[in-house]
Formats: sequence, C-alpha cells, structure tokens
Amino acid sequence: MGQDGGVNNVARALPAMVRAFWTFPETVHLLPNERNRRRVLPRYLAADMADAERFGGLQLAEDGNDVIGAAAWLPPAGYPINTARELRQLVGFVPVLPWALGAALEGQRGQSANRARHHQHAEPHYYLRAIGVDPAHQNKGVGRRLIAPMLDRADEAHVGCFLFTATAANAAWYTSLGFETSSQYKPTRTWPDVWAMWRPPR
Repeated sequence: MGQDGGVNNVARALPAMVRAFWTFPETVHLLPNERNRRRVLPRYLAADMADAERFGGLQLAEDGNDVIGAAAWLPPAGYPINTARELRQLVGFVPVLPWALGAALEGQRGQSANRARHHQHAEPHYYLRAIGVDPAHQNKGVGRRLIAPMLDRADEAHVGCFLFTATAANAAWYTSLGFETSSQYKPTRTWPDVWAMWRPPR
C-alpha cells in the first residue's frame, strides 16, 4: 500500500478506479451513455482522489508497478468540504460540461439527499469518499487490505468512519468490517438504493 506522490498517484490509480466504477449502479444511473461516461467518469474520480490526497487520505493498492485499487478518505479535518474545494473540483468538469450537464443536475439532487444523511453524524469522523479495486483483482482480499490502515487510524484516534454505497453486496462487505447501516434510501425517485453506513470506533 502507498500514498506518496500526489498528482502522480492520482494518475496512476485512475485507470483501475475507472474500471472499478464503470458498471457501478450510480455511475450507470448518472452516465448511461458509455461515450459520455468515458469523458466524465475519469474527471469525477480524479477530483475525489486529488482532494483526498491533499489531506494524506489517498491509499493505493499495488501489484508490482501497477496500481490495482485505491481508497480516497477525508479525515475529520477534511469534512465538510468548503466552497473553495468544491469550486476547484468543478473547474475540472468545464471541458466536459456539454456531456456532464444532465448528470450534474441529477447528481446535485442526489448529493443534497446524501448530505442530509451524512450530517446526522456531526461528530468528527473519517469519510470514505471512494474505494475501488480493478475487477481483475477483486475477491482476493485487496479491498480489505486497502481499507484497513484508515480503519486502524480511526480506531487509534477513537473516531468513527462514514461512507455511502449503492449495492447490497458492498453493504454486506462493509458490515463485515464493522459498519452499520444508518439508513437505506433513494436519493431521487430514479436513483438506485443507497446505504449510508457508520462504523463506531473500536
């Protein structure tokens, strides 16, 4: 596992993350057109990872010289996300705005619903914004090794961890790591089911 290298690590992790999220229910919901998905998804994931990297929260899983997965965490000091950081992320979408506009509008509605659930956990916590493992390397324990260091760090600081996921299988996997479902809901009428999950410190 590694986390040094800043933008270089974001670029190294991006291909694996795009493959990991390519058929994720929320990705398909927001970007059903594969051509648009190819334009927009890498920028979305890169923005999340770059923001996490600024806080030392980008964890990488490597196989030799290849990055096969990544986890983008925000520490207690990194959330909520302030306006300056939101604008920095939005700038990266300007070149693909014609293809991302519909996704952006629906995404904003979904984010508002998610934010309301997230704000139920007002105490300091670690927030897992994204985690993904290249499909060729899934079901081999990579995700568990990838997530463990931050869970240990949160336990040492005696603070909780929070995340969202949009599949029942993922929710079950997170449950095995000590997360509990805070709520299960649809952020919008057509959005896939989302699980908001909280892990108290151990």
